[in-house]
Amino acid sequence: MIQQITNNRSEKALTKKDFARITFASCLNFFHTNSMFSPWPFGLYYAVSYEWAKRVNSNSYQFQHCWGSTAGGTSASGISSSCNNIQTISYADVEAKDPDLICNNDGEERVCIECCYRKVGGNNSNISVKSKLGFFILEPITKKGIDNTTNNLFIYRVIITPKPGLFPGKN
Repeated sequence: MIQQITNNRSEKALTKKDFARITFASCLNFFHTNSMFSPWPFGLYYAVSYEWAKRVNSNSYQFQHCWGSTAGGTSASGISSSCNNIQTISYADVEAKDPDLICNNDGEERVCIECCYRKVGGNNSNISVKSKLGFFILEPITKKGIDNTTNNLFIYRVIITPKPGLFPGKN
């Protein structure tokens, strides 16, 4: 979806509205009703993080974090999304996020896309998602995401080389 959503537009850069639509469409396999929105009957919401890195030189990268989430809305039109400002970070900072984001040549770009379900209320929440998801013996383990959130369940991460012009994202 990320690579194709702007095909029919002259402006190819992804916008926060694009990230919201991608987030909504990508969680429909599990959340096919309004259960993805408040009051979250499963005790979960869906979030997607996009970490863009573009190599400027061997120790300097442009970096941007964009995201979309069903945490803030009550309908498809209210999905939360945004793009942070572009930062300049070092090779070591990129490698700490994910070694696969390291680019080989100046001007090369990579995007880490991380999709996950997050517990409503964070790790300190007393909401158990175990039985609501069909886990009757084991409690799903929360893990730290690439965006440093800690209440993530079922993280899926993929790193791609985006089509030219898609990033940096725009608010």
